Amino acid sequence: MRLHAKPTPRYLWTAAAILLVAIALALWGPPLARAGAIGGMVGGIAVMLASFVTIPWMARRHYRKYKAIHDEFTVELLEDGVRFASSHADGKLVWANVLKWRQNDEFVLLYPMPRIFHIIPKSIASQGFDIAALIERLQGHVGAAR
Repeated sequence: MRLHAKPTPRYLWTAAAILLVAIALALWGPPLARAGAIGGMVGGIAVMLASFVTIPWMARRHYRKYKAIHDEFTVELLEDGVRFASSHADGKLVWANVLKWRQNDEFVLLYPMPRIFHIIPKSIASQGFDIAALIERLQGHVGAAR
């Protein structure tokens, strides 16, 4: 969830621009704008700090409630996508349906929708899965990781 919640550069630039406008209004704006800018900055900081608590809490809650994630699954790299299979489901995610992807040292996340993603642990490389080939195909078919 930390990888999923990691802010994109676009988000960071937008937040920085909003913060600069709020600071300018707080310093030089009319009294009503000053109050609103200060309140907005305090509220924004409070929400940001609260996310450090809520994101891990929600991740643990979702893991507990989503029983299928506890099952063992297999991942197969195909020419036209990735096949996921478990005892309850079998499906293929084709490259054309991958909206974006992300990675860190432990996981690769494949997004067929903006907030829904498949998790591929990089530790499956020890079982013969070619993570480097997956990343190469993602870069070729989907583009750079975001």
